[in-house]
Amino acid sequence: MGKRDVVDKSYFSESRRFAELINVLLYHGERIVLPENLILRRRKYPSLRSGCGEMERDVLMEDKGQNICYGMEIETESDYSMAERVMVYDACEYEYQVKELDRGHRDREDYADYREKKSRMKGSDRLLPMITAVLYLGEGHWKGSRRLSKMCGMSAKGRILLEKNFCDYDFPLAEADYVDPEAYKTDLKQFFQAMQCRKDRKKLKELFHTESFSRLGAETERAIAGHLHIKGLLCKIEKEGLPMCKAFNDLVEEERQAGRKEGKREEKLKTIRRMIKGGFDESVIRRMTNCTKEDLRAAVEHS
Repeated sequence: MGKRDVVDKSYFSESRRFAELINVLLYHGERIVLPENLILRRRKYPSLRSGCGEMERDVLMEDKGQNICYGMEIETESDYSMAERVMVYDACEYEYQVKELDRGHRDREDYADYREKKSRMKGSDRLLPMITAVLYLGEGHWKGSRRLSKMCGMSAKGRILLEKNFCDYDFPLAEADYVDPEAYKTDLKQFFQAMQCRKDRKKLKELFHTESFSRLGAETERAIAGHLHIKGLLCKIEKEGLPMCKAFNDLVEEERQAGRKEGKREEKLKTIRRMIKGGFDESVIRRMTNCTKEDLRAAVEHS
């Protein structure tokens, strides 16, 4: 698991952020999910893909207020099998719940008959419904099907004949580049604003100098930095302890200086190439341009 994955899971599993994401995505911004009702669950299920090992959800929350489980998978790239993957995660969660019910009944020895034992639950037992959403932090739109039926090769006639007998499966999707940042009241607003400016350094710089960004906590700064595709930004924030705005400005200046230095060297190499073509001796070229043997070699190789 990469550093960015760890940061993302920690950041989006914070109860206020998670509640807001679910409320905006599923309930049109209405405060249905309350942070104080959320309990973070850690689940590892047997892996069906490899036949061995385990698979773990990115985030799984139990809402004690509504008796609903919400899952969230955080993706930076599209997954063409996502609908099937989400279905498997949800099925594994239901199986987990049934096993927990069964374990409790066996410990209490309160099964009334063979039917209950075979079912691994009583008729009065209830499962928590499972809803899994996908948060896409990559650039642009999600690619691939969001419904299981779209992954299947049924004919048009087959779809009509099956009608409701085919159990379809899909998932709610939030795309970072296309959500409305104004729909969020937590620091997710600044997070999504930054995501939507990541291709425009000028806009990003203007954003970083606004008052709301000057008040961001370290956790949000790290989450933003991990998705800006600016080499060294997250490292500079963590190792040098710099605020994001200062780290960003420093890196931009370093890039500018490096570009200027590279430009000067390229001009020198052009001069060397012209002198070589003009028949100048190597010692004369080195004396007049103050170049090194490496510069001469580079000028020859790229001439």
